[in-house]
Amino acid sequence: MTQEERIHANAGALVDALTKLTFRIAKWSKQQKLEGRSSGFLYRNPKTHRPVLITAGHKMPKNGCFIETRMQDDKGHMLQINAGKFKVFYKQSKIDVAFSELPIELYQKDIEKYDGIDFIQYQATFKNADTKEPHAFAVVNNYEFTKDENGYVVPVYLCYEVGMELILQDENFNYFKPNREFQGDEYYEGASGAPIADSDGAISSILVSGDKTEGILKAFRLDNFDFDAHLNTSSKS
Repeated sequence: MTQEERIHANAGALVDALTKLTFRIAKWSKQQKLEGRSSGFLYRNPKTHRPVLITAGHKMPKNGCFIETRMQDDKGHMLQINAGKFKVFYKQSKIDVAFSELPIELYQKDIEKYDGIDFIQYQATFKNADTKEPHAFAVVNNYEFTKDENGYVVPVYLCYEVGMELILQDENFNYFKPNREFQGDEYYEGASGAPIADSDGAISSILVSGDKTEGILKAFRLDNFDFDAHLNTSSKS
């Protein structure tokens, strides 16, 4: 195998691992209307041992969100898991993150329905992104509903970037340059909250926005966020 082939094989393995780690989050109104989707991942809180769902803070409601499992029940409906109540932190230039400790007790009785779902949880510490390391994210994403001869469907595609270069870092955000042409807002929409990792799978940040003019993707730093302190506050409240 040539060096180029090894690079492609390693990139493919990383994308595969990130798509398994990254979940889709559906946001529903009180009228049971789908209001949008974002992405996120599960983090294993070492203090409480409860899975914590982490995503971007912008446009994130405190309630009404569900994790899409990509599995269907016997009626063809997608199985979704209640994502619980989110603590949302958002101030455009300072912070953009939300998290929820999954309310396991709400669906524990029906856990057999989710047999076969691999709820991968990230258990390592969050890493400070390195300018010398390539970075990536990947999520099975959705376009908006379209209508065909069978009714309304949601086209699915793999939204990803590999080999991203960290070109700038401030106290709160990482700025990545994709190694290909910027794909545009429609392509990245719904990927907000997706974890960004280096080639070893160490997560540094979550995708929050993109700048088409500059061709840059902006990510909120998890390594510089006092995550455990907020989790402890959440547990006591």
